[in-house]
Amino acid sequence: MKDSIKLTQLELVLLELVAKGEGNWSWYEIASSLSHIDVPREPDMMVVLKNLAAEGLLKRYVEPGSPRDRWELTSAGNKILMEIS
Repeated sequence: MKDSIKLTQLELVLLELVAKGEGNWSWYEIASSLSHIDVPREPDMMVVLKNLAAEGLLKRYVEPGSPRDRWELTSAGNKILMEIS
């Protein structure tokens, strides 16, 4: 990830929600929490989550034998949240 990256409001909110889930929330819990927050919904939440993972800010785990996923912050994602708070 480049230090100069600028995150959108949606990206920042998703990082905060993943942090709140403490690595235990799937896309469903994240989406449910997101539905109560007034932020732009474009692009799609899953696209944003996957992009954040590609940037090294999030890690996605898929449980073996199950379609259930869970998301957690990486150290880089945690650092970004610490910088904005």
